[in-house]
Amino acid sequence: MVKLNRGAIFLLLTVAVFAGFVLYAPKFLLYSSSYEKADSIILLVGPDFNARKKEANKLIDEGMADYLIVPAHNKTYKIINDRIIEEISSNSATNTTGKEAVEAPAFYYEDTHLEIIEAQKIMSNYKSKSVIFISSPYHMRRIKFIASSVFDIKKGSFYFVPTRYEKASAIFWEVSLADWKKILMEYAKILWFFLYSNWTN
Repeated sequence: MVKLNRGAIFLLLTVAVFAGFVLYAPKFLLYSSSYEKADSIILLVGPDFNARKKEANKLIDEGMADYLIVPAHNKTYKIINDRIIEEISSNSATNTTGKEAVEAPAFYYEDTHLEIIEAQKIMSNYKSKSVIFISSPYHMRRIKFIASSVFDIKKGSFYFVPTRYEKASAIFWEVSLADWKKILMEYAKILWFFLYSNWTN
């Protein structure tokens, strides 16, 4: 009888934890911050790149940065009078997208982590102390975790802006099956990031 009661309690706890995860999982990933004028915009690539690029262009139109950096493409653009004027060399030292700056073999690192490592090197070249990160909505919590590990957050201004041109709901019953796949993948990537970052640091 005791075993049965313990089993029932364990089952109820499991159901409660799972229900809590389902309810809160989308909302937790949808991290964002307010933003102000920054030295640079960091545009991270992905399958929804056009939506992210539209957000970057919107912020450029608002006069929010002096540089647009796309670390995955190893490109930096100078912004003057709210317009992209010219492409300039993103990093005169390397063209490795962060791969030679990591302590462990690069295949351990998720692509976004390598992008942010490369972004940090590029920003250092241009003495950039403030940055706006742009990506897809469900991507932003992981970006915040990674940026906090790569940068000294106390020595700059860091803003996190999800693209407004990609739909992402915080309400679990409004989340599509395709978005649930994205959400589960994000949690898997967050878990992997914490596992390998503890090992490599």
